[in-house]
Amino acid sequence: MEPREAELYGDRVLRLLHRARDTLCRKYGLELNQPVTIEIFPQQSDFAVRTFGMPGGAGYLGVCFGKLVTANSPASRGEHPTSWESVLWHEFCHVVTLQLTRNKMPRWLSEGISVYEERQADPAWGQRMNSRYREMILKGELTPVGRLSAAFLSPRSGSHLQFAYFESSLVVEFLVDRYGQETIGRVLSDLAGDVAINTALEKHTGQPIAELEQRFEEFARDRAERLAPAADLDRDGLPKPGPNGATETAQWLKDHPKSFWGHLQLGVLLMRDHKFAEATAPLQRAIELYPGYTGSDSPYVALAGVHRELNEPAAERRVLQQFVKLEADAVPALLRLLELDAGADDWPSLAADADRLLGTNPLLPQPHRAMARAAEELARPADAIGAYRRLLPMDPEDPAEVHYRLARLLHAAGDASAKRHVLMALEEAPRFPEALRLLLEMKRKESE
Repeated sequence: MEPREAELYGDRVLRLLHRARDTLCRKYGLELNQPVTIEIFPQQSDFAVRTFGMPGGAGYLGVCFGKLVTANSPASRGEHPTSWESVLWHEFCHVVTLQLTRNKMPRWLSEGISVYEERQADPAWGQRMNSRYREMILKGELTPVGRLSAAFLSPRSGSHLQFAYFESSLVVEFLVDRYGQETIGRVLSDLAGDVAINTALEKHTGQPIAELEQRFEEFARDRAERLAPAADLDRDGLPKPGPNGATETAQWLKDHPKSFWGHLQLGVLLMRDHKFAEATAPLQRAIELYPGYTGSDSPYVALAGVHRELNEPAAERRVLQQFVKLEADAVPALLRLLELDAGADDWPSLAADADRLLGTNPLLPQPHRAMARAAEELARPADAIGAYRRLLPMDPEDPAEVHYRLARLLHAAGDASAKRHVLMALEEAPRFPEALRLLLEMKRKESE
C-alpha cells in the first residue's frame, strides 16, 4: 500500500484479510501454506500497468493471480466509490478457489463463488436480484449452466457481462441450496483432478446437465418472481415527467395502484414542485412495494430528502439507516447519517455508521472524526486514540481540538506523548482554555 493509505486504513485491511482467510479457508477446507500478497494502488494507471502490463482495464476493481491480488484503492474511484472491503473479500475468495483447483476452473464458477460469498459476508455487498435482472430472467435471457463460460467470453453488452456475474452467483446459490455446500467442495476437488466442469456437476448432483439446467431455470425464475411480488414493475404507459407530470402521474396511478415506478415518479415530481409533505405518501408506498431498490434514485434517498426539507431529523435518520443496510456504497447517505447520529447523541449508531463509511472510503476525514467521538463517548479510549491519530494527517479543520482531545486521552492512559499534543493544541490556539488547564494538570502531576 501507499504509505499514507497504509497509515489510514492498513490495519483494517489486515483485519479484513485475516477474517476472510479464517472464514473462507475453513468453509472450503483449504490450508494456505504459502504467503498471499495483496497490492493496493491509489492510481488506476499504476494498477493497470501492474495487472495487465499496459494502461486500460478501467472496469476492473481487483484481479487475482492465485497467490497475488492487485486492487484499486478508494483513491482511484473518484466520484464512484465502491466498498473496498467487498472487493478484497471477493478477490480473496478467488485465492481460495484457485488454490483448491490448481487454477483449473471456469471463470463462471470462480466469479460465481466470489460474488455469492460477498453476499454471505454482508447482505449489502455483491450483486443482488434487481428489476433489470428480474426482467432478463423472466424474458428467458439466462445462459444455460453448461454454456455459462460463453457469457463471459462473448457477452452481448456490458450489462450482459454484469448479468453473467450475477447468474453465476445464482447458480452457486442454487447448488448450495439444493445439493449442499459440500457439493461445491467436491466439484472444486474434481476440477483440480482435470475433470470437466459439466462432468463434475453431473457426478455430484446426480443430474444430467440438461436436467440440472432445467431445475436451475426454475430456481432462478422463482427468485426473480419473489422480487417485489406485490409490485407492478412494468413501465409501459407511465406518463413522461413534464410540467404537469405530478397531476398526470397521480391520475395514471388510479388505474395502476401497484406501480412501483409510478409512485416513485410521483414522489420525485412532488419534490420538484416543492410539495414535500405530499411527496411522503407515494415515496413510502414505493418503498413498501419494492423495499430492496437501491441506488441514487432509490425512494429511500428521495424520502430522506423530503424529511430533511420538512425538518424531521428523526424520520430522516430512520430512512437512511434502512437504506445503508442495503447499499454498501452509499457515501452521501452515510455522511448525512454521521451528522444525524451525532445530533441525536446516538453514539453506538455513530460508531456503526462511521465503520460502514470507512469500509468504502477511509480517505475522508469525517468517518475518522465520528469514530473518535463515538469511541470517546462509549468509553473505548484505545479506539478513540487510534481514530484521532489517523485524523491528524488529514489536515482537520480544527487541529487544536483534535490535538487536545488526543492529549486528554493519552494523559488518562499515562502516555507521555500527551504533553506534545497539548503543546501542539496551544501552538494552534494559544488561548485554548481547556488545553491550558490540561497542561497545568500535567505539570502538577509531574511535580507531585
